[in-house]
Amino acid sequence: MASIRLHFLDVLLHLRHRGPNIMRCDANLRKGEEMGWFEHGSTIIMFAPDGFSLSEGVTEGATIRMGQPLMRLP
Repeated sequence: MASIRLHFLDVLLHLRHRGPNIMRCDANLRKGEEMGWFEHGSTIIMFAPDGFSLSEGVTEGATIRMGQPLMRLP
């Protein structure tokens, strides 16, 4: 089953895990340090600054193609 494993959470995040959920953690990471890994899937996680907007056509459940812009910055 496709899932995400994070070093700092003792929770398996997979397709049966329905969000949004708040999971408290105290993760201190340095630039480039591994946060975790994906297991059998093609999930994408993005971190975005305040004020960003999604690009046209980027909606929940939409097919995203390699190289397609995902967001616009302010």
